Amino acid sequence: MPQRKKITTGPNDRPVDESIGQTAPGLPDDSSRSPDVDDRDVERVKRKIVDDPRARLKKEVDEAIKASERGSE
Repeated sequence: MPQRKKITTGPNDRPVDESIGQTAPGLPDDSSRSPDVDDRDVERVKRKIVDDPRARLKKEVDEAIKASERGSE
């Protein structure tokens, strides 16, 4: 890649010939802080992952049928 003159020296400054994001080979440079997670969020995601997909679909279909019987969608 030809060397070009930099157009910025701001916070987004990086060498032109470097890869962006984590598209480079090797281990990612993830030095960021871990996100703070609320216990309610953990339980919500756990239920979403652990619930039986068939039972969840059946529940959604039953709710849709009941809603159509009431006249709302």
